[in-house]
Amino acid sequence: MSSTVLSNRYRVLNVLGDGGFGKTFLVEDIQMPSNRRCVLKQLKPIHNETPEIRQLVQDRFQREAAILEQLGETHAQIPCLYAYFSEDEQFYLVQEWIDGVTVAQKVQQEGPQSEAVVMAMLMDLLDTIAFIHSEGIVHRDIKPDNIILRRSNNQPVLIDFGAVKETMNTALNSANHNTRSIVVGTPGYMPSEQLSGRPVFASDLYSLGMSAIYMLIGKLPHELANDPASGQLLWRQHAPSITPSFGDFLETAIHTYAPSRFPSASVMKSALSALSVESLSNAATELFTEFAVQ
Repeated sequence: MSSTVLSNRYRVLNVLGDGGFGKTFLVEDIQMPSNRRCVLKQLKPIHNETPEIRQLVQDRFQREAAILEQLGETHAQIPCLYAYFSEDEQFYLVQEWIDGVTVAQKVQQEGPQSEAVVMAMLMDLLDTIAFIHSEGIVHRDIKPDNIILRRSNNQPVLIDFGAVKETMNTALNSANHNTRSIVVGTPGYMPSEQLSGRPVFASDLYSLGMSAIYMLIGKLPHELANDPASGQLLWRQHAPSITPSFGDFLETAIHTYAPSRFPSASVMKSALSALSVESLSNAATELFTEFAVQ
């Protein structure tokens, strides 16, 4: 598909990803003087499925385009939507290409990140997530691969809203009056209620907490053990130098029981802000003590 031009405008350069409900490509817009690069997402063809399910996925894709346009126009840390079109019975959307590296790539290249770097990433993203939630949307797939650190200013940008929903549940096979929910998300970064098809806003906070832990220790969720009694993830032994209060903060974010997590992204940010002040105060005290000893 590398020589393909779609909608007489978008020349495909290479494949960026393939999975879930779509395939993504890096393309260039040959109708712009700059030949600006964009991300093009193609709805993956569905085989051996009922007409109802095919229609559901197409409706889901159209809804995603409308939501992305709304979100991208009003928040700098969400990619803009440039176009939406269908061609040869396939659906496509074209988004802003973010020049940068994902959190996953950063950890792979540099290794585990410091507590200060992880806290800064969380502070930047929590406002974005609070905004998304204020629009009644659960992202459903926050993970290290879906957080890009923009090269120009190092700000995290939240990508891949393939999981965005206007409603928490999706009705399928309405002719038979059956209701099912399509589970969207990534194992390890997805809490139990989301795995059961019942995501809530706190599900995104769990995913963000798990992404922060990966950033901190460089280990994937499946590489970590669980407490057989509580079900909680055993990760803290891999971060021996972590501040106890920040460790507790992350434990709250990834609690197995959704109501025991932070009630909102705004509350989570307030708690993190308090920790940041505490960390600065502790650092100042240690510095003062060090000079006093000298």
